[in-house]
Amino acid sequence: MDIYYAHSTDSADKSGWQTLSDHLIGVAEQAESFAAFFEAKEWGRSAGLVHDAGKATNAFQRRLEGNSERVDHSTFGACLARERGGQLGLLLAYAVAGHHGGLPDGGEQETQLHFRLQYGKVPKDVALLPTVELPSDLSLPFKLSRDRAGFSLSFFTRMIFSCLVDADFLDTEGFCAPDKSQGRPVSVGPEIFPELLQKQNAYLESMCRKAEPTPVNVLRQWILSQCREKAKLPQQVFSLTVPTGGGKTLSSMTFALEHLVQHGLRRVIYAIPFTSIIEQNAKVFQDILGRENVLEHHCNFKERDDPEEATYNRRRGLATENWDMPVVVTTNVQFFESLFSNKTSRCRKLHNIARSVIVLDEAQAIPTEYLEPCLAALRELVEHYGCSVVLCTATQPALDDNNNLRMALPKIEEIVDNPTKLFADLRRTEVSFIGQITDDELAERLEKEKQVLCIVTTKPQARVLFERLSTQNGLFHLSTNMYPQHRRRVLAIIRQRLKEGRTCRVVSTTLVEAGVDLDFPVVYRAMAGLDSIVQAAGRCNREGRMKDGQLGKVFVFESEKPVRMPWIKRCISRAGETLRSLPDADPLGLVAMRHYFELLYDVQELDKKEIVKSLLNPKLGKELYFPFKEAAQAFRFIEEESIGVVVAIEPEAKALVQELRYTEFPRATLRRLQQYSVALRMKEFATLDAAGVLEIIHEEFPILCNEATYRDDVGLCVEGGDAWKPESLVI
Repeated sequence: MDIYYAHSTDSADKSGWQTLSDHLIGVAEQAESFAAFFEAKEWGRSAGLVHDAGKATNAFQRRLEGNSERVDHSTFGACLARERGGQLGLLLAYAVAGHHGGLPDGGEQETQLHFRLQYGKVPKDVALLPTVELPSDLSLPFKLSRDRAGFSLSFFTRMIFSCLVDADFLDTEGFCAPDKSQGRPVSVGPEIFPELLQKQNAYLESMCRKAEPTPVNVLRQWILSQCREKAKLPQQVFSLTVPTGGGKTLSSMTFALEHLVQHGLRRVIYAIPFTSIIEQNAKVFQDILGRENVLEHHCNFKERDDPEEATYNRRRGLATENWDMPVVVTTNVQFFESLFSNKTSRCRKLHNIARSVIVLDEAQAIPTEYLEPCLAALRELVEHYGCSVVLCTATQPALDDNNNLRMALPKIEEIVDNPTKLFADLRRTEVSFIGQITDDELAERLEKEKQVLCIVTTKPQARVLFERLSTQNGLFHLSTNMYPQHRRRVLAIIRQRLKEGRTCRVVSTTLVEAGVDLDFPVVYRAMAGLDSIVQAAGRCNREGRMKDGQLGKVFVFESEKPVRMPWIKRCISRAGETLRSLPDADPLGLVAMRHYFELLYDVQELDKKEIVKSLLNPKLGKELYFPFKEAAQAFRFIEEESIGVVVAIEPEAKALVQELRYTEFPRATLRRLQQYSVALRMKEFATLDAAGVLEIIHEEFPILCNEATYRDDVGLCVEGGDAWKPESLVI
């Protein structure tokens, strides 16, 4: 054949078809530009040139003409990469072999890379196009350290894979779906960030002018000035150790923008562990920097039901594919699971993390059993991909503890001078450990307070305690058994009552402990890890406005029924050990917190799934058997499956459910319904399903059909009760 094609159209004479040479060159040029940000231009270009080389066969050309036969075109490209890429051509082969189905495992079993390279069905008539020219010997853009060589090579392979698959998607989209391509946000350049920084500073100056000159606000301004000053430091790992209520959200973003402008970086990635606070933080950043500059990427994103929002929603949806926006606000789950994924859809964004400022809000919330893989990935990003990382929290974990952490971070630069003094100056509470008390005694204590917050560990505990309180005036319950829109409404009422000085007693699960701005004079907290107790204390006298400089009261109690969850039990045990070993230290101070985390990390489960071990020690030599697919399946922050049940009580939710029944494309409707959904464990879902209170639309989407099962005070009643009696069914 004289001409080979990559993609077809309805044109019978092929005049509008995309030639294979044009596609290979187009992908190569984009992949090269992506990889240039981590000094790997030749790798990106080479991947693009060979990825679809196997389409130069009669069989694939017949497929474009309508033949349905399957043609494996990627194996030929992988073989070509292996043969012509020099000693490390195998890394390129992984990326090319997986550019449709995902990075494969290395190995000799069918579908694994080494099997495909040796036994794959490469068409005999494949023609090598003149455009497919590779460097004779690809070399790495960084030196390998002996103790992390395997992990570094696997991480580099993922980054090249990301460059390739994003370039392939974009070039194909530009040809096959030009309208979609033109609807993408304009790729960001460095010129936009001084403008964003100016917006941030203008907003902060306005806030400063309006703020009362309270001691707390004075210290917040000092923290902000420290962030601006330290942003000039060289790129590295930073910590921002600020007490709760110290304004770390706005200060950390200011540091990130200043640091980015100082060093000519590309974007800010702000990762948050809790979906309960990501929306409010994203809104703050969008209000300051402009919605068009801030991507909010998480599973609970709510699209606005407004025709004028259609363009924004479409552009936002496209931006979630590869994070090509100036500021990305996302979850820890999305961020870290993408770094260990093997799927094309999740890996597209990885190359856009290079040369970013990564802010990890509530850094202590990284699950301990995945701590080593997360630290190993962060080290790679800082040392080889031009990133700076900011560990932002009031309870700084000991992530540089070389005694317990095999992948400990290198020296961490603290942004705030003398954080110990800062914590002393910002002290607004006193903590009392009152030992074990019964639920009745706890309820009696709560009823004596006009305004009080009580935080317990589990949803059943919260409901039992809530129902023991006899005085209903100003009594509220908060838990994830309430759908997000319901929780937001209740929180708004709570804030208003606190502001007006009215009676307000709240029983909550731990969902209020991070990023929920509540300010109570008294807080009760069930015994937990020291970091959780600090977060609870952050809801007490938060603004330091109590009369005559009084301190808020935080009471830590032991429940009459001990916690059964192994992880919580371990945190409680390590907290107890810390308090016993440091009897004279501030139980919530930096010394105690450091000791607590050192004890917490002194376990053998920091790489529970042996992900780092498998990537550090592949069968190296020349074969590099990396378990990409296996590692991706093992790396899951949320291991227990949950199912979202839609609670269609409000008019908007009812309308969306009706839309769900008849729409041909349910995913957009489901995204909007997440604001009215309660996530249940499989056992809880089975209980509701057996009780006959669910309707499953299209055999896939569960809807609560018994409204009496959902109470306005406590949310979804999974445990049953009077609401489940047959006569109360409302269908």
